[in-house]
Amino acid sequence: MKYLNYDDIKIFKYENLYLAIIYTVGHIFIAMTCNRIITGATLDMAAADAFVEPIINGFWFYFLLVYLKRIFVKKIESNGTNLIKVGQVGLLLAFVYTVGHILIAMTCNRLLTGAPLNLAAIDAFVEPIINGFWFYLLFEIVNKYKAKKTLSTTS
Repeated sequence: MKYLNYDDIKIFKYENLYLAIIYTVGHIFIAMTCNRIITGATLDMAAADAFVEPIINGFWFYFLLVYLKRIFVKKIESNGTNLIKVGQVGLLLAFVYTVGHILIAMTCNRLLTGAPLNLAAIDAFVEPIINGFWFYLLFEIVNKYKAKKTLSTTS
């Protein structure tokens, strides 16, 4: 029976949405776990940090895209510098975002859990690295599953 063709399976229509939801749940779990292990925070404070910090970083991301990008582009255009071109402003924003993200993560962790600054800093570096591996793992699993499904429906 060919009733399960790759194009007919609804899950693939929304695969990115489902993948984002699965990633987010895993991200929160990883953030809570890292926080508890690294800083010794209680579960409720680790959970609060795992929810609050990404929300603040979302606003930081939006601020960079809407406000700071415009400022950077104007400065680059007005100075005519050879150091960075307008087309490379994304690299500058990514760097500024990353530094801000780390500072936000450390601050949230410190304020919400009362963790010492050194442990909050370690958590701010370790947790994103683990989430990077989580992202890669999900990406590879989904791609292998899709490839397997595509091969089975074409044969």
